[in-house]
Amino acid sequence: MQHTLHASDVATRRFAPVAPVAQASRTPYHALGTDSAPRIPAWAEHRSVYRGSGRTLYLVETKNLDAAGNDLQRLSAGGWDVRVERSADSARVALMAA
Repeated sequence: MQHTLHASDVATRRFAPVAPVAQASRTPYHALGTDSAPRIPAWAEHRSVYRGSGRTLYLVETKNLDAAGNDLQRLSAGGWDVRVERSADSARVALMAA
């Protein structure tokens, strides 16, 4: 369905503000941040970035996976492929744009 927006529509209607989409998803840290400022969570103790074949892998190691839960759910809901590999005392989180 296509809708044509006329100048009179803009003058008489109020539109909800739209959050920037492209900037927020550049990296998982931008997706977790506000506006265009990235946020590095405290649980992300060791971070690495690997690039190749047009894809970027963000690898994060943490000893506090419980603290990462909400952030990882938010990233997954925002279109990031989130994979967690647990070991006895830590976890490795792989993040890729889906």
